[in-house]
Amino acid sequence: MSDSEEPPDEEWAYTLEDIEEREAEAEADAERERRQTEPIAAGDPSLENVFFVLLGVGFTLFIISRLFVG
Repeated sequence: MSDSEEPPDEEWAYTLEDIEEREAEAEADAERERRQTEPIAAGDPSLENVFFVLLGVGFTLFIISRLFVG
């Protein structure tokens, strides 16, 4: 029997690709779990962001007042 004709009982149960896929899935699951358990911390709003939010609220109130008051 030559090397290219090995009997089927000597084949590996899992290929290297199978193992790498499982490891990648395990790492992705661990990363997903870490992201879910990590608390979300509130940040400090910048002055520019506050200005644009207030500008948007003011503009919206102006439009609504023009629609209902006329």
